[in-house]
Amino acid sequence: MKTRPDFVYIVVLNWNNAADTIQCLESVFNSTYDRYQVVLCDNASTDGSLEVITAWLTRRGITLKSFSENELSGIAQPVSSQVVVIRNQKNYGYAGGNNRGLRYAQATGSAGFAWIINNDVEVDSTALTSLVAAAKSRPAVGLFGSTILDYVQRDEIQTQGGDQYYHWLAMSSHIGAGRHPDSSLSQEEVEKRLSYIVGASVFVRLSTIKKIGLMFEGYFLYFEELDWATQALRRGIGLGYVADSLIYHKEGGTIGSSARSRQKSWSADYYGVKNRLQATRRLFPWALPTVWLGLLITLIKRLASGQWDRAVMVLQIMTGTDRPPPPPS
Repeated sequence: MKTRPDFVYIVVLNWNNAADTIQCLESVFNSTYDRYQVVLCDNASTDGSLEVITAWLTRRGITLKSFSENELSGIAQPVSSQVVVIRNQKNYGYAGGNNRGLRYAQATGSAGFAWIINNDVEVDSTALTSLVAAAKSRPAVGLFGSTILDYVQRDEIQTQGGDQYYHWLAMSSHIGAGRHPDSSLSQEEVEKRLSYIVGASVFVRLSTIKKIGLMFEGYFLYFEELDWATQALRRGIGLGYVADSLIYHKEGGTIGSSARSRQKSWSADYYGVKNRLQATRRLFPWALPTVWLGLLITLIKRLASGQWDRAVMVLQIMTGTDRPPPPPS
């Protein structure tokens, strides 16, 4: 028996963050749409957060079944529980962690959708209803984004659906960032600019995943969404924006960076620089000359501001002598 065509797998990735994940799941359980199953993927948390989350689910009366990553290959039919927990063997990063949940969705759902949401978001009760309705009415669109609002300043848009990517610089900008919802850009304008759906809320057809594959796991952090969307666009699969699907995003809690503070952890800075080159080589090699120039400017700025350790990091990345920071454990 397979799931219904309008069934949604809600994939949430946890790593050492029980408080945010519980708040996220609570908002999901308040959704007006009820044809879904939560797939909670844990990236080998070391702080006991998975145990805290599962205990909370049990107290709340939520049915759950837990599987190790190695048990996934033996699952071919839908699991009858509200939540499926997948215990990953290690911290695989954003793409790798979520991909384990998507593999489960593919194995048990011949049709339907997956909704990947960050664990540091709170979803509006009608957000999922709006996404499903949009997907049903627009069969040519494979991936949809939501309106991402700031968790604290809830009348401030972080991005409308996703980002516009500038290939020659390997940089992107949030569409509609800083606007009040009453002065937001139209769906048509957003979709003209839309290069990829931001990872805080990615709604995707299972049939699209079958065509484009799972997310590329070589980045660990950042650029996965760009890569995935580019694979879709190159196969003629459209990107869409659903304005009334509202998501409230805290942003940057796990990796240690945020747009509000404009501070980046070492890991966030490393992968942000490293993957500018990696994504360009993989997707847009014709833009390498200007991306190299942009990294050179970044190096000069780090030197000018006295950030010697960060300047060395950029130089090592440019020369291929870098060593990635060990995955958090």
